[in-house]
Amino acid sequence: MGILDRAIDLLVRATRGIPPGLAWTVGGAIGEIFSVLPMRDPRRCREHLAKAYPASDSAWITNTASRCFRHMGSMALWSIAVMGRDARSLRRGVMVEGADNVRATVRACRRGEGTVGFSGHFGNWELFARVGPTLFPVTLVGRRLRSPLADRLVQAARRSGGARVVYQDEDIRVALRELRSGRMLGALADQDVPRLAGVFVPWFGEDAYTPSGPAMLALMSGGAAQPVFLYRRGSRWVMHFGPRRIFPRTADRAADVRAITAWAMAYEERLVRGSPHQWVWWHRRWKTRPEDVAARVA
Repeated sequence: MGILDRAIDLLVRATRGIPPGLAWTVGGAIGEIFSVLPMRDPRRCREHLAKAYPASDSAWITNTASRCFRHMGSMALWSIAVMGRDARSLRRGVMVEGADNVRATVRACRRGEGTVGFSGHFGNWELFARVGPTLFPVTLVGRRLRSPLADRLVQAARRSGGARVVYQDEDIRVALRELRSGRMLGALADQDVPRLAGVFVPWFGEDAYTPSGPAMLALMSGGAAQPVFLYRRGSRWVMHFGPRRIFPRTADRAADVRAITAWAMAYEERLVRGSPHQWVWWHRRWKTRPEDVAARVA
């Protein structure tokens, strides 16, 4: 076991033994301390917030960055503390927003119609991975983590609620089979990942390179697209379901993919604007530029 895996193992063992409320408090304190350190991620967080909110003053930027790391620290430790809990018991403490949209998805699953669930790094995506499958069948698309132990722990937690898991590097036919069997295929589609095929769509006023795979799968399977998120409101978790929408297919496949992706990102942006501290602002969302993609293709 490498140094990273040993550290992860120690963290998990220690955190599983403390009450979730205490884990939330301790995680938040650690995150807040980290936010003021002279390190790359806190600096990027502030820079990206200033870019996304150009009219905001430095005090708001600093405070939001602090809240961002506090939230992520709380979320991470809390999620580890409840790792051994039953998914249905966790769902009892989660409020559902968009009940009619949930019912539409349940009916579609029963008819054998697939849905691509567009989610992102907002709120608590790992909690959604656990409790979402208690409502309807879900398959999650994820990447392989560099730490084998972390990968096993994350995938085990995701499967504990009944979800299936497929990796990004698996054959696309695996994901298509999941959709065509009437499942929701959940994907975190809000980051700049140069190794994945993508399109440029607006994100906080500037085009950002965004994975195109989820939109392509929706078109190829004939299924629907639906925004799905789980975030914090006050002291409660809220599982949010946007409208389930089937986009028309035209002769211009590239334009169709861009339209679905842009719609999904615009929907997420509206949620993030309501709770900006719950998104991962240290991520380099505008890293890839059109000339970078052109150079790779050439």
